[in-house]
Amino acid sequence: MRGMKALKLRNMHKKADLKNCFRTVTEEKTMMEHRITHKAQFTLVGVKRRFDPDTSYREIPKFWDELMEKGEERPIKGTFGVCIDTEGKEFDYWIADLYFPWEEIPEGCETIVMPEGLWAEFPCTLETLQDTNTRIWSDWLPALHGYSLAGGYDVEAYLPPEEGSDEMTISIWVPLKKDPAAGEEV
Repeated sequence: MRGMKALKLRNMHKKADLKNCFRTVTEEKTMMEHRITHKAQFTLVGVKRRFDPDTSYREIPKFWDELMEKGEERPIKGTFGVCIDTEGKEFDYWIADLYFPWEEIPEGCETIVMPEGLWAEFPCTLETLQDTNTRIWSDWLPALHGYSLAGGYDVEAYLPPEEGSDEMTISIWVPLKKDPAAGEEV
């Protein structure tokens, strides 16, 4: 009898360990460094191209390379990369800068208004950008509680280095809306 109790107890601990192990792996998978911020409406000016999601991870870097090869002749610097959902399978990708109404829109460029609202900002590097983007959509968003996606777009921000640093600040911004019955934490 005593041996049966010990065996049962050991099996219960194994099950508890498996549950804790699964929970830890799941939490690590969905927990990503981010912050929720409120941004005023902003307008971008840039060039856009339509992409297929199946090839975009290869083709978008080529789009950037084409623009950067123009050097000082390029119409924009490329402070932002913006994905905009379209009808159907494909999406538009913009390489853009902030637009100010007193500036002329460069030839071959268009403007797009990004609405005021809440944004989740995910810091990353050039090396981790695509992996971070994949994890946001495959792990973080499906596990998100209290907020939901606010639109069919997201932004990559390539901002100048902060004071005292040589590295540009890179982050991915995803628009959110607070669910009506949600608490404060994400």
